[in-house]
Amino acid sequence: MPSDYTTAGGGLKLKGAGGIDKKKKKKRPKPTDTASHTTAVEKRAAHAEPADSPGRALSPETAEQVLRDAGGRTKTEAEKRHEEYRRKRLEEKMKREGVKTHKEKVEELNKYLSGLSEHHDMPKIGPG
Repeated sequence: MPSDYTTAGGGLKLKGAGGIDKKKKKKRPKPTDTASHTTAVEKRAAHAEPADSPGRALSPETAEQVLRDAGGRTKTEAEKRHEEYRRKRLEEKMKREGVKTHKEKVEELNKYLSGLSEHHDMPKIGPG
């Protein structure tokens, strides 16, 4: 008669373990001559859309190269408005509060804390 503790047969079968081979990525051949590579990129860029709006016809590498050559990405209208609004708010804050050193800020905080009632103090916990 078999015991209650005998196994049904074999080891545990784990999901995803064994039998699955990872696909190897294909390596792209790197161009040895950088001058010929840049001329090819320039040829593709010349036939493409303007540098400030790279389209889907460009490969990601070509689009990145075109943006680098053009001096970076141009901001959209919404980004420009956001930057302007942020700059104005910062200027207003500087006018309102003025420029304070760290020491002045700490003194102001200490003055505020000393004005609070003892109700806000940390209670003593334990002997001491």
